[in-house]
Amino acid sequence: MAQAARAVTVVPFTQRAEALTGADWVWWWVDGTGAYGMLVQAKRVTVTRSNWSFDFGYEVKSAARPQREMLLSTAALLDLLPVYALYLGTGDYRGWECCSDDHGNGNCISCVKRTISLMPALLAEKLIVSDAVSTYERSVALEDLWTPPPAGALLIPTLEKQLAPELLNFLQEPQDGTRAVTRSMIDQVLRARYGAFTAVSTSVASPQSGDHDQLGRVFGDVPDDTGHWGQRYFEHTLNPLLHVPPGYVLGIASGDFDQDRLTSDMPDNIAGIVVVRVPPHE
Repeated sequence: MAQAARAVTVVPFTQRAEALTGADWVWWWVDGTGAYGMLVQAKRVTVTRSNWSFDFGYEVKSAARPQREMLLSTAALLDLLPVYALYLGTGDYRGWECCSDDHGNGNCISCVKRTISLMPALLAEKLIVSDAVSTYERSVALEDLWTPPPAGALLIPTLEKQLAPELLNFLQEPQDGTRAVTRSMIDQVLRARYGAFTAVSTSVASPQSGDHDQLGRVFGDVPDDTGHWGQRYFEHTLNPLLHVPPGYVLGIASGDFDQDRLTSDMPDNIAGIVVVRVPPHE
């Protein structure tokens, strides 16, 4: 706990966001090689027999737009990955549903880790995410987020042929630190894409300005494929991976920032910022 406390810096804003959208939080994962940014919204599971629901379509009466729409639009504005932090409760509440291949009976460690799980908002489809299996398949335990992936990402062969060598290596080789966090998110998206029947786009997005310098995005040449989401999911998931954190993140990490100015620079639906210094894997 002491190590975790030293690794995390939290900057809370006013409670103005609570009434608007349920308080979305900016999370930045930072290490010596770069940074990965998310906009995170909390959701609690409701378990009824074997049915699970998260109310992804929740609407706040005092807000002009649905909560999900605000999450997606604000994440796009800030160039962050929109993510749901799923509170799944205890193993008893979930009936100790099988969480993984190494699932154990009662007090299963993997189940305990699953209490807080992160899911890319792109995958939060109400009709699909409706039970334990679909929830576990499309999310990752918070405690395992920076664990190096044990194997390469699941890739449709047509997509694999479109990948630049650097990106292909990233998806096939073990990653560490912020890149492991990024892989945790893109792997979930690619697994869902692998199981879909939508035809694969054969074009590649044009390089974006500054993508290959040492300050901007890590990956610029990515496939244009949208899947059934109608969203260029490679850009959507990988754009928040940067060589260098934004200036406000560097300021927070060093303790040299003006909180009032930081608050005023952020959209009204942001409740605060969390900066996590990701430890190297041992």
